[in-house]
Amino acid sequence: MKTAGHSIRCGCVLFCLLAGTASAQRITFQSLPAGWTVRGKPFTKAAIFEIQDDPATPGHRWLSGISDNASATLTSGGPLDIDLKKTPILRWRWRATVLPQGGDGRDPKKDDQAIGIYISSGGRFKQQSIAYCWETQPPAGSEGTVQCARILTVKWIALRDESHADGETFFIEERNLAEDFKKAFGDIPDRIGIGISCNSQYTGTRSEAQLDWIEFVEAPVAVPVSDTTCD
Repeated sequence: MKTAGHSIRCGCVLFCLLAGTASAQRITFQSLPAGWTVRGKPFTKAAIFEIQDDPATPGHRWLSGISDNASATLTSGGPLDIDLKKTPILRWRWRATVLPQGGDGRDPKKDDQAIGIYISSGGRFKQQSIAYCWETQPPAGSEGTVQCARILTVKWIALRDESHADGETFFIEERNLAEDFKKAFGDIPDRIGIGISCNSQYTGTRSEAQLDWIEFVEAPVAVPVSDTTCD
């Protein structure tokens, strides 16, 4: 049964992964990636996604999501050419410059985040998603699960909170996405798509965040430690 208060976690990440692929190991935002589209919510003002110049580095650009009592998700529109068994590690660089005041993903009436990165798998009738969120009030490390209309299950994880948002600092995050999927849903998906969300409609406030890049990389190889010692 769909929980109305969690529609940003539900409605905005529902996209079909049935046809078409886009090859990428690192996704950058010199421009909007080909085929990516913005999906809003019915009867809700749409958040804006735009490419901005880095004022400190000529030629460098990033993606900015801006929400003024609004909500939307930028989606890859289909599966990426990513094999999580070969490149299970997800990394990205982001910052939050304005957090939705009072936002709290644990409360359906305050379920706003300046930015969330959704990795989804499945088809038309069943989808599963891992959501890495920059929350306002829930402390980093908070987690939850939302079930939407018997079709989509979202496992959300708060990686940052208001204590990390000074409006200037970028953070590089790293998660073993394959392990997160296996822990949450029991297996590692063969195909995945990406959604980047920005919303502040429940709190009726404003939010803004930037995403520099996203990449999929191999897991580090464990180097065995020798039992011998040198005299």
